[in-house]
Amino acid sequence: MVIDIHEQGGVIVRRFKGDVCFEDMIESWKLLLVKYPDLEAYKGILTSFQEADIRDEDVNMNIMVEFLKKHLDKLEDLKLAMVLDTPMVTNTIIMGERMKSLQIKPFSTEEAALKWILG
Repeated sequence: MVIDIHEQGGVIVRRFKGDVCFEDMIESWKLLLVKYPDLEAYKGILTSFQEADIRDEDVNMNIMVEFLKKHLDKLEDLKLAMVLDTPMVTNTIIMGERMKSLQIKPFSTEEAALKWILG
């Protein structure tokens, strides 16, 4: 698994490549929270899984939700865009329903995700 985290025009962009498990996702969130302690300075976070193969996400979605709930104070004002293929869209919608205080939305392209975050 490879992950690239960088800032692009007021948006934090995370791109995953290769096999990704929920532990990788949580570790990337921890890295992001350390690397960008002042999240209020950003409009949102774009996470792309277009080049990733996500493993066991269904089984561990509750663990991800609980992790994000612990960081609501830092994330609740941000738009969280997830770029992924069609089968994974459902899980993003379910996560958004479980965490109504976060703005989580799935997209099929990075361009559409950036437009939503910056719009």
